[in-house]
Amino acid sequence: MQATPQVAQSANHRSPVRPLSPRSSIYRWRAPMLASFAHRISGFVLLLFIPVYLYLLSALTASPEDFLRVLDGMHSTVGRFMLWLVGTALIYHLVNGIRFLLLDAGFSETREKMRGNARFSLVAGVIGALFLAVYLW
Repeated sequence: MQATPQVAQSANHRSPVRPLSPRSSIYRWRAPMLASFAHRISGFVLLLFIPVYLYLLSALTASPEDFLRVLDGMHSTVGRFMLWLVGTALIYHLVNGIRFLLLDAGFSETREKMRGNARFSLVAGVIGALFLAVYLW
């Protein structure tokens, strides 16, 4: 005999209960949700950069001509933008990752403190992005 999944019924027993975690389009975008979403995006950007990073490492160590070619490419506007994008993702991912570690350790678990910490990580990411932009250009 196979077990069939049971669907929870609402109080009127006519329609199934809605899921506890619906689409993000119906939520209000508050700081903790935005910080979590930005953390996932920054992690994805860092993941996409791994093959580029490996290519750059291999090109930098291949020959003196390749080294100069890659160096010229990284000093171009596109190269600097790429460095800025990855650097910004790294800075934000680091700051917000520390925030998540502190939350996992039990610090700042109240709603107000979570919102404040999320705002802090978002602002720190923006400030880090601005400093990095000034440094690169």
